[in-house]
Amino acid sequence: MSLKPYLIVEPDSFSYVTITSRNGEKISLAHNGSNNTYICSFSYVAFKVSKKDKMIPSYLKIFFNRPEFNRYARFHSWGSAREAFSWEDMCAVKIPIPDIVVQQSIVNIYNAYLKRREINEKMKSQIKDICPILIKGSLEEASV
Repeated sequence: MSLKPYLIVEPDSFSYVTITSRNGEKISLAHNGSNNTYICSFSYVAFKVSKKDKMIPSYLKIFFNRPEFNRYARFHSWGSAREAFSWEDMCAVKIPIPDIVVQQSIVNIYNAYLKRREINEKMKSQIKDICPILIKGSLEEASV
C-alpha cells in the first residue's frame, strides 16, 4: 500500500486542519506525544519543532491548548463558507519563547498540575462512592 496520499506524523510532531469552520471554537490540532509514527490525511498540515529551534514541543503544545490560541486562530481565519487558518497564518503567530530551561520548568509544572487534577478527580469519585456508607454508619452509631 502506498502512503503517498498521507502525511507522516513522527513522534513530537504536530498536525492541524487548516479549515476552522464547523469545529466549534477550537482549531483541530494534535501533538504526537508518543514514540510511534502515524499517518494523517494530506488535508492536514504537519510540522515539527525541536530544541535547535529553541523550543520544546511540549511547551508549544501547552501554548496551543490555551483558549486564547483558539480565539486567535478563529479570528485570523479567512474565507466565507469554509474559513481557513493557513500554514502562513500559523507561522505568523507570535509565541513567547523563553529559555529552554524555563520552557522545561513550565512543562514540568503543567504536567504536575495535570497529574494532581487527575488524582483529585479519582479522590472525588471515591469519596462520592464512600459517602453513603459513611453516613449510614454514622446514623447507625448515633442511634446506639
